[in-house]
Amino acid sequence: MRKIDASYRIMKIFKMLYKGPHSLDEICDELYGEDIILSRETIAKYFKTLRKSGCVIRKRRGKFELESVPFSLDLSDEDFYFLAAFENLGLNLYGENIRDDLKTALSKILSLTDGSGYEKYRGFSNGVAKINHISLLFRDKISKLLKFGYDNSKIKVLYGDRKMNISHISFKYCDNAVFVHVFNEDSKNYELLLLENIKEIYSTPKSSLASNFAPYTVFELRGRLKNSYSLYEGERVIKTGEDFMVVSNNFEDKNELFKRLVRYGKLCRIVSPKGDIEKFKNMLDKMSDNFKVKAN
Repeated sequence: MRKIDASYRIMKIFKMLYKGPHSLDEICDELYGEDIILSRETIAKYFKTLRKSGCVIRKRRGKFELESVPFSLDLSDEDFYFLAAFENLGLNLYGENIRDDLKTALSKILSLTDGSGYEKYRGFSNGVAKINHISLLFRDKISKLLKFGYDNSKIKVLYGDRKMNISHISFKYCDNAVFVHVFNEDSKNYELLLLENIKEIYSTPKSSLASNFAPYTVFELRGRLKNSYSLYEGERVIKTGEDFMVVSNNFEDKNELFKRLVRYGKLCRIVSPKGDIEKFKNMLDKMSDNFKVKAN
């Protein structure tokens, strides 16, 4: 059994209570996962230490919760205003799950403010004007397209008078319009659709497969790059493993994309299409030849 300092155990319990109410059994079980075995008496002693430091711990319905902490965030009136505006925008733009996550996050922030924090926040919440962003007009369409996209489904739309099967969508926001960049399964081309002109949206039982989209450049990232890589516009992850991630890219200019990928060295390789593999290999060969000429 490894020796763990008491201060760590106390802070571990503090973090658990900060996340939400816990019973003694739940506290013991979570600590046991870190090879920490504590008696109820010891936990009670740690509660006493936290209370002496200024934490208010209450027991309700068999669970202990952290009602307040001895420190607070020093937020300005402008900070409270933008938190209220952020909530107003978020509650209008997103679905139920993200709405709940947003409320929880804001609640945690406000719990760290002083006694007047909630009052200021409520005041600004009531006074913030409703945000009439253009995307709010199409939030149902955007939500539906995003849902089908996350499910990796092929999507059928009625665009004006045209029926088309699309996949691999992304959005482009302009001042007065929203566009959807899509791969047209029927014509095998990419198109930019005006969201306002999409009349109907529904998914098909089929899933999108990387093999169906030759125009995409598909590359594989390995090792530490797999965990540190941030997706660029137009990119999506199509496969992951313990030590690798496969990404498709359809927005970036091929030459610019190849220049970026070459910087990743042996941690990156192009998987498909064959034409891109050959172009990338030719670029590497030219770079190697140039290096040899300069070296001589």
